[in-house]
Amino acid sequence: MVAMPGKSIAEREPEHPASGEFLRDIVFGANDGVVTAIGFLVGISGSIANQGVVVIAGILTIVAGSASMALGNYLGVKSQREHYEAMEKIEKWEMKHKPDVERDEIREIYTNYGFDKETVETLTKKVTSNNELWLKVMMRDELGFSEQEKGQPVVSGVFMGIAYLAGGIPPLLPYIFLRPLTRALLMSVFVSVFVMGMIGFFRWFLNKGSFTSKVAETITIGLVAAAVGFVAGEALRLFGISDISI
Repeated sequence: MVAMPGKSIAEREPEHPASGEFLRDIVFGANDGVVTAIGFLVGISGSIANQGVVVIAGILTIVAGSASMALGNYLGVKSQREHYEAMEKIEKWEMKHKPDVERDEIREIYTNYGFDKETVETLTKKVTSNNELWLKVMMRDELGFSEQEKGQPVVSGVFMGIAYLAGGIPPLLPYIFLRPLTRALLMSVFVSVFVMGMIGFFRWFLNKGSFTSKVAETITIGLVAAAVGFVAGEALRLFGISDISI
């Protein structure tokens, strides 16, 4: 495929960070990790008195969640890539067997951009003289695909799994090193808020905008999840499923 013509330009400008390709995987993975961990820990702390059980259950939850997120993201990105490649094959077939129709579509695309008839014909001739460029224009401007949608399934899966662990492990650490359970719970909430704040900072660092809103949004979502976990734990206590010990 033809390289993205503006990529080298963007890379020279510091306000366009090049590290955002896997931003979704990192932010989604880390945020889901910390939200799942604190929600689970707050919930289980209200229904199980044995701190060792909480630690073991927390480790299993985080590890299983990391594997699930990594594999799920791998399948999702792979499916997206397969869809892109399927559409690409259709466009290649149409370019080969219906070139006149495809040229008319190129003319329509550039006409819709507002170019005059002479410019449209010049651009159409230029684009259709190079099959790779022609295909890229059809994929982008007719179907609305970008090359980034092809993705890298394995890398995306790994990023997601690691980010989930990075977000999920910190809230569990107080339960390993602190006693009693109530103290560990309070420290876990504090650590979780700090981690969510760092995720918000990371979002702001790459996307700019309002620093306060990005941090506040990330923390708020996490606290809502913790509240849901607390309510679930209280529900278990209400139904008598509490104070489990080994």
